[in-house]
Amino acid sequence: MASASNPSGPRDLHNVPDPDAERQTRIARTIESRGIADAVYRAHAIRQAYEKISDIEHGTVTPAMKRIEAEDPGRHLAGLENSLKGMDRLAEKVTLDMRKKGVAVDQAVANVKDAIRYTFCYSEYAYAEGVYADCDRLTDAGFELVECRNSWDREQYKGVNSRWRVPVNGQMFELQFHTQASLDAKEETHWAYERLRVGVPTPAEQRELEDYQKRVTARVPVPPGAHDIPDYP
Repeated sequence: MASASNPSGPRDLHNVPDPDAERQTRIARTIESRGIADAVYRAHAIRQAYEKISDIEHGTVTPAMKRIEAEDPGRHLAGLENSLKGMDRLAEKVTLDMRKKGVAVDQAVANVKDAIRYTFCYSEYAYAEGVYADCDRLTDAGFELVECRNSWDREQYKGVNSRWRVPVNGQMFELQFHTQASLDAKEETHWAYERLRVGVPTPAEQRELEDYQKRVTARVPVPPGAHDIPDYP
């Protein structure tokens, strides 16, 4: 029976609110809300950046690259339909960069150097001369060379990769120089490159993928003069 001093009966101690638990719940909800807000902001910022990059690609860089291509019918732009990286892939790289380096979304977008990318493909014996000539043409078109790396002496990839800047807006783009054989090898081994890029679970699998890339790349003839193309800077 309920006593006179406690008309409602004995107090149920199991239903007494726990101040610490309530505080932890509020903190968890706040963190969750901030996480959702950050994700929404990041998606919006990436979408805006992608639209800007797309405008520069369609309006400035690709038209210039086509004009440069027309100056020498002995080589061609390969894979021009893929000159703009897909937004999903851009978002993946930006998100990964933000997590690994702790940078803001704008900086992470700027760190993606191949959001716009092109490939010139040459015949084997016109390769070295063609690379020099096309670098001069890009400079004459107003683009700034930022970096050039010659990989013809490497075992897992052969070619020359360069990065250029559009001066009026600072947008970077990548330009690779290949022969048909080196381009075929790159495309054949791309799946292995992607596996290695994201990380493999065991050293044995890493060695297997690297050996595969070496076997394919070993079949690529080195064009005359390719080793002499200098790095920059």
